Amino acid sequence: MSDELIIFGVLASMVFLELTQISPGGIIVPGYIALLLDDPVRVAITIALSMVTWGVVRLLSEVVILFGRRHFAVCVVVSFLLRYLTGLAASEANLPVSTALVIGYLVPGILAHEIDRQGAVKTLSSMLVVAVALKLVVLAFVTSGYP
Repeated sequence: MSDELIIFGVLASMVFLELTQISPGGIIVPGYIALLLDDPVRVAITIALSMVTWGVVRLLSEVVILFGRRHFAVCVVVSFLLRYLTGLAASEANLPVSTALVIGYLVPGILAHEIDRQGAVKTLSSMLVVAVALKLVVLAFVTSGYP
């Protein structure tokens, strides 16, 4: 069912974008968030890492010219590095927090890029609306006996 959820997530994201002109965090992010809505800690940590990534990229953009593809690439690389460094720090400090709690390697970077483009409130609220709607549709199919 996870493959179908990701595909429906892409379609739902495109429909939402066309109807509202607001990106729900990119076309793949709502599907992955919906897939893991059963684990709100993972969703919250992913959103937190996205916000930290956004802040770091904003600071970098004060020194380096970032726009377009370069901005997107820096968001992805920074989120990956932050995820890696967080994992190292957690393991060194023997903390129970794991980078496995972050959803995917690309999701935080994509989300940070969209947050920079249209703002945190618009991006995160639209992402959650689409993700919850997807989850509800999937639950309706599962309870109706869909294989």
